[in-house]
Amino acid sequence: MNARADLYQSHLDRVSRSFAFCIQQLQEPLRDWVGLSYLLCRIVDTIEDAQWPTQVSQAAAFALFDGALEQPDALVGLKNWQNEFPASIKEGELLLLADARLLLADYHALPEPIREIIGESISSMSLGMQHFCSSTPKPQGSVQLGSLQEVNQYCFFVAGIVGELLAKLIAEVDEGFIPTQENLLRAHHFGLFLQKVNLLKDQVGDEKQGRHFIPSRPLVEASSFANARHALAFILDLPSRQVEFRRFCAWSLFLGLEALAVARDSQSAGEVLKVPRAQTESLLERVEHALNDSAQLNALFSELTARLGWSVSTAPAPNAVPHAFPQWLTQIYHGPLGPGSLNDLGL
Repeated sequence: MNARADLYQSHLDRVSRSFAFCIQQLQEPLRDWVGLSYLLCRIVDTIEDAQWPTQVSQAAAFALFDGALEQPDALVGLKNWQNEFPASIKEGELLLLADARLLLADYHALPEPIREIIGESISSMSLGMQHFCSSTPKPQGSVQLGSLQEVNQYCFFVAGIVGELLAKLIAEVDEGFIPTQENLLRAHHFGLFLQKVNLLKDQVGDEKQGRHFIPSRPLVEASSFANARHALAFILDLPSRQVEFRRFCAWSLFLGLEALAVARDSQSAGEVLKVPRAQTESLLERVEHALNDSAQLNALFSELTARLGWSVSTAPAPNAVPHAFPQWLTQIYHGPLGPGSLNDLGL
């Protein structure tokens, strides 16, 4: 492992052990690109989640990050940036913020095509988060989503865009994988699924801190099944020669399905629970065995979704008629997905 990958991994281990574990399966340069991208996303997420005294102070933090993402000269403003955040920030996030200037310097040193892919995605994510933080007056900038459409819109900017980023990065290392409208849409579904799992399993803790992301657990769960089916199709469409990236995606998908059952227990228990280690290891062994066999992956997917009580008949029907999307959304997102794809995502 090179020194830079070691730095990224140490931060990943602190802020997201499950995702850090999956990223370790990637080969360079994908490992460095994805690791750096995720850490930059976590910085944006920290700005959103922090218990700011006012929305003005939160907006100033977003603006500082956005400026540093756009111009290397703005990195100087990030010196000792962590000291400007609320005292409630966790230690791992503080350490990440302390290295924000270094991470963004690495970003600006990337080859131009890679920098453009990552920068476009993270800029859209930041602007999307800012919309939800400022759209209605809330204490300390906390987010409150009132409908499934808003959940889909939020997850689109927080995680669907990350799915798009991943698809574009794999295309940079494999000329045989072309990011078409269809597989980019599936990549977004993949991101939406993973984010909805996070929202469902963290609902208890989020709501204690004033963040209300789940207007209806049944609706969000049902929609996550539809997202998961497309996520599986995205994985099956990946070139078999990209075994490390297939593993990275497959582990994320199937661990997400396993976490949903625990998320239900968390809601009942009134505390955030985790999938037992032995259960995780057993599942990953099964995924590894099925990794390059589409029939086996489909079978494992059917088994885990059936355990959740999901079937094709329980999946919500796709939107039949495209509708006009909110103006703010089309102003922020300038990616390749067209109206039909955005409609399919429930935006």
